[in-house]
Amino acid sequence: MSLFRTLSAREKLARINAIVEMQEAGESVSYVDNARREVEKWQLIVDLLEAHPFPTRERLKRSDQWREAHALVRDIRDREFNDWILLQVEVAANIERGVREMRPRKPGPCHPQILDYARQRLRKAEKILHFAEAGEREGGINAVDGDWHQKTTEILRKARRRYQPYDHGGHEDIPWPTSAHEEEA
Repeated sequence: MSLFRTLSAREKLARINAIVEMQEAGESVSYVDNARREVEKWQLIVDLLEAHPFPTRERLKRSDQWREAHALVRDIRDREFNDWILLQVEVAANIERGVREMRPRKPGPCHPQILDYARQRLRKAEKILHFAEAGEREGGINAVDGDWHQKTTEILRKARRRYQPYDHGGHEDIPWPTSAHEEEA
């Protein structure tokens, strides 16, 4: 059984699943285009969930509530989205068996929690897109060149840190300074 029965909902669902298929196929696109797709996917998921709320039957065990919620939204074939819901099922089942998790889980209806998760993922995707577009405007994403090193040195100087060429603690010999210094007069 699916929640998404209206034509507009099926069209949005088809677009979400098309984006997921493109991402899983490893289609060669730029980082910025991939970030745009990610924002579009999560925006569509949020729109679908907002337009199709569903009740949680409170007489069921919590794990069964989550299983029922998953059955209603599993037509969204995004692996991350489904894995998150299945994790909620597993955690609830563990708690029912007496296995306590380190982090508390929210009680209450499943729909608002799923919607909250999707909104958080949308915000994260928007921030990644903002970073990617800014990087593209500034001449390339993840470009490490002389200009990058100059900016890094400026940042370190402002933070009262000194670059020490043989004090490497970062990835691929990228220096992470470990000692503060006095500001030079």
